[in-house]
Amino acid sequence: MKTKQRASERKPPWLRTFVPKSSPLVVTVCEGCGLYIIQDRENVWESWDYGLVEGDDLTVAIILGRPVTRVTWLPSVGHPLLRSTFGSRGIMPDGQYLARHMCHLARISVKPFKPPRRGRPSGKPWGWPKLSKQEIAEFKRIWDMPYSQLKHEKTPTNHGRPGR
Repeated sequence: MKTKQRASERKPPWLRTFVPKSSPLVVTVCEGCGLYIIQDRENVWESWDYGLVEGDDLTVAIILGRPVTRVTWLPSVGHPLLRSTFGSRGIMPDGQYLARHMCHLARISVKPFKPPRRGRPSGKPWGWPKLSKQEIAEFKRIWDMPYSQLKHEKTPTNHGRPGR
């Protein structure tokens, strides 16, 4: 009977944000060394250390010959996507990466991942076009109109003329 490997470290709390349940990535414990790792189970299963590799840490990873994968944040779905770099190709100095997990070797980094800032501060409007009082009144009139009456209403076009 196979027993589940126990972690030899505490799980960083930011990993729950980085790898939510909806992600094809999985946070698990390495069976060999007992450290937390991120597994990409979408195609070929690959294991990555959870520390974010960038800047000087990226230089260290390249010098040590440790394979890395590029982290691309997908704000529309709220989780990252990992992209292969094929050696030194695809490595950009401003990119964010994860280093391949190699049992019993020290991690390149333990830096937490922070999702990119939103395009606008929370609580601020999206920058809708300014509407005239007439346009707002027309919207309210149509909004309050019963559906049975709305079916027979002619739709104005962008030029202010009735539609077909």
